[in-house]
Amino acid sequence: MNHPKDDAWKEAKRRCRLNEEDVSMAKELGFQPRSLIKNIPDPSQKWKAPVNEWIRSLYEEKFGSSRPRTDRAADSPLQGPSKVIEFRNPDSPWPDRPEIPELAPYVDPYDPGPEDEDDYGGGMGWGDSPFEDDPDEDEENALMLRRQCLFRWAAQSIAEAVSGLPEVQKLAAFGAVAQPLEMEVPRFREFRRRDIEILHECADLDLAVWMTDLGRLKELQKALKRGLSMVQDTPYGGVAHHQVDVHIMDAATGAYCGRLCIFKECPKTGKRECHVPNCGAKPFLQQFQRYRFNPGQFEYEPKVILFDRASGFVVHKPKIEGKLSMRVSRSVTDDDVPF
Repeated sequence: MNHPKDDAWKEAKRRCRLNEEDVSMAKELGFQPRSLIKNIPDPSQKWKAPVNEWIRSLYEEKFGSSRPRTDRAADSPLQGPSKVIEFRNPDSPWPDRPEIPELAPYVDPYDPGPEDEDDYGGGMGWGDSPFEDDPDEDEENALMLRRQCLFRWAAQSIAEAVSGLPEVQKLAAFGAVAQPLEMEVPRFREFRRRDIEILHECADLDLAVWMTDLGRLKELQKALKRGLSMVQDTPYGGVAHHQVDVHIMDAATGAYCGRLCIFKECPKTGKRECHVPNCGAKPFLQQFQRYRFNPGQFEYEPKVILFDRASGFVVHKPKIEGKLSMRVSRSVTDDDVPF
């Protein structure tokens, strides 16, 4: 029995006259079948390219190739994973520039309107959504892209802030923030129970910082706070300090030392995290129970360099733009929103 998603792709393939390579490119770009069908040119729209040509032009613009990554990987099976993704563009260091569509605001019919509002405000809210029983992949994908964009703004702001500390030699972002988001079946119930794929959720910001002096972690903590203060009032919300994991590396050896603690004092009275062996041996250098850093895996983890003192490279502050226009496609909890 075919899955409904497979049937939708077959329909899009037939109506848009796509081949397997076109479909593979469309999936990598994050398109859904109905999005492709909506973009079939009307006979009167002679200026619009066919969907297959449009997909290929977008793919080449985004990835720099006219072939899907799966095909390119098959050409060189012995080639190992890239150690570092380095985009030395100070304005946009990221490996992709996804277009984030505007979302129409969702107006809760139970919220007071402009004429009825008292102290509660009206209009857009995070309440129950009428789309919970009919999830919208396009809107959810837009939310995932907004979240990743927010964390990227935070990474650039933090890099610019810590570049003023002489003991910091390099800063890199890694994890979901540092690479194009892949399609997957998420943890959200309305998508998981129907086996619907959406873009991967960028849940936090992972940074690696190479330092020469671990005795000034308090100064690094202050710089982190300054960087985050720049992205607290953006169209996509803000980033809290507990959503940023700063991995401290020794600049001389490259060895992992621990995480930057987020507490204001070390040790923090009454916090069980402070009782982990070796935690706080260096003030504000946090250790975790039953956590083992894998240097081999980290070596091959894709990274985006945001600051490198040796070469004099540092990214610019992010250009935060866009309008706050949002409609949620499911019930949102505190664990879902990045602010």
